Amino acid sequence: MLITEIFWSIQGEGLRTGMASIFLRLSGCSLKCSNCDTKNSWQNGIYKDVYEIISEIDEYGKRYPESQVVITGGEPLEQDLTDVVKYLKSKNYFISIETNGVNFQDLEIDWWTISPKDVKDYYINENLFKRISEIKLIVNENLNIDIIKKIRKISSNFPIFLQPDFYDKNNYKNTFSLFQKCQENDIKDIRLGIQVHKIFNIK
Repeated sequence: MLITEIFWSIQGEGLRTGMASIFLRLSGCSLKCSNCDTKNSWQNGIYKDVYEIISEIDEYGKRYPESQVVITGGEPLEQDLTDVVKYLKSKNYFISIETNGVNFQDLEIDWWTISPKDVKDYYINENLFKRISEIKLIVNENLNIDIIKKIRKISSNFPIFLQPDFYDKNNYKNTFSLFQKCQENDIKDIRLGIQVHKIFNIK
């Protein structure tokens, strides 16, 4: 598998914010969104076999035994995760994944964070509908109330986070304004999001 990095930190976004986490960041993403905050993962990376990956994760797991494993990217579902996930489940890790929602693999993952992108018209693979744990939407000029309504129609069983660009203070105002419009339109379970790890200045 092509890997950008494996590291330990906290989950900085969504409902599981603040949880100790071992991150498996895979390399490669076909979307290449302009507002991506991990552009270094698009092309850079080194090939590691499953045993090397698992060994590194287990080293962190021994040191930080309360940690979940977060599979992210890049776009993780552009690589075959079958063997890695199978091993992690055999070791009773709680597994989260962060994906743009374009691709699907039938995996035994505990927590699915879907972040649909404007470059794909906010498309979400239908096979993911019953697995979504939360939706994360990056607020920009292309995100509007109609798109949020369409995503909400998938199900009422997960929260939708509106997340600003951390470094653009004007975007905070736009994010809150969109949040307010969602309340006025009675769209259920819309929440403001933020990247807590950036506040702490950590990965």
